[in-house]
Amino acid sequence: MIVLSCGALGAMVAGRVPRPVEFLAVAHVVPAGVTVTASDLGIVSLAPVAGLNAMPLQDAARVVGHRAGEDLEPGSLLVPSELVPQSGLPAGVALVGTSLAVDQMPAGLAAGELVLVVLSGTAATGGGVALATTNATGTEASGASVLSATGPPGAILCRATVISVSAPGSSSGQAGTQSATLEVPEAAAGAVTAASASGNVSLAEVAGSRAGASAP
Repeated sequence: MIVLSCGALGAMVAGRVPRPVEFLAVAHVVPAGVTVTASDLGIVSLAPVAGLNAMPLQDAARVVGHRAGEDLEPGSLLVPSELVPQSGLPAGVALVGTSLAVDQMPAGLAAGELVLVVLSGTAATGGGVALATTNATGTEASGASVLSATGPPGAILCRATVISVSAPGSSSGQAGTQSATLEVPEAAAGAVTAASASGNVSLAEVAGSRAGASAP
């Protein structure tokens, strides 16, 4: 009787243990803004627990083709908030990467927010170089001169949408430095890239957000 009772109790306890579920994991580093492919994904088998927000294996088809909203580290479980939809770029816009010190961007800046890309720092040469003006949609106004990365400090290069922002030091290896991927007017892409490369660009957040900039 004792043996039978213990066996029955053990079966009841075993029946209450959740069966392992296969979740999606990151196979290798995927930088922010890069499109996720099937080769970027791995599988981890875990017993589900309360509060676990990881994406199950059956969601793999809708993960592939989305962009990484932040740097994805190998071995980590994939969660919905780390992804942004890949809807394709509209005509006339471009994606550019920027490397910024913490004092060159607002604290808490996140994907989907609108910013002004502003020339800053000692790298600016002044020299009377004219900058193209932009209208409310961020496109180049008619009759404007060519954008330049060497204009006076405080000059606005363009309006941009934040696609992703990395944690400080996570992508560049330098403490206190962050990378941000921006969607900018195509005419401004060269100037924004050149200004960022010389450490001569800052971001100023403005009201508004980009429609559809949400996790899948």
